[in-house]
Amino acid sequence: MVRLAKYNEDGFIESAIRIAAQCGIGAVSMASIASNAGAPIGSLYHRFDSRNTVLARAWLKVRADFRAEVSCHWARGDTWRAVETLVQWCRDKPVYARFMLQSDEAPDFGELSAPLREELEADQAELDAAFTRCVQTLPPGADDAGHVLRFVLIGAPVAMVKPFLNQDLPIPASINAVLRSSHDAVCTWARKAA
Repeated sequence: MVRLAKYNEDGFIESAIRIAAQCGIGAVSMASIASNAGAPIGSLYHRFDSRNTVLARAWLKVRADFRAEVSCHWARGDTWRAVETLVQWCRDKPVYARFMLQSDEAPDFGELSAPLREELEADQAELDAAFTRCVQTLPPGADDAGHVLRFVLIGAPVAMVKPFLNQDLPIPASINAVLRSSHDAVCTWARKAA
């Protein structure tokens, strides 16, 4: 009979995400991850060589979820759907949102293996490519189209939801209406400016 492992990589990664979301990335240690997972620290070290590796894997997991649900709309140029989905993603997955919103890009995880660093770079490149495809859907000639789009897709929604996420409060439905007005006004301005 085969004995199944009681602890697995995904459980440790989820523990790191929970700790970072609640206390900040600086609070994540190998001991805190093991404790949160209810596992002996040796089980964690059996699967991961360092805190940096666990955090990088956690970052990749959260970002993959974000890409699958949110940034896929960027690639299609569906700006309002992207904003609406970002807010809903934050509502549905506040722990993931708090974890990811601690940094605009991948935090410096310190020393990592070359393959893991390449995965992080590929992740960022994929997100950047989706954003670039979205910029290309704007009318040609719009001044600072990338900055305008970054405000619409990221800046405004994050500014609206972050206070609620930080206080572990529900994100009110009214935020969607405010963001829709902002989105439509900025998009109208971009069309006129082109």
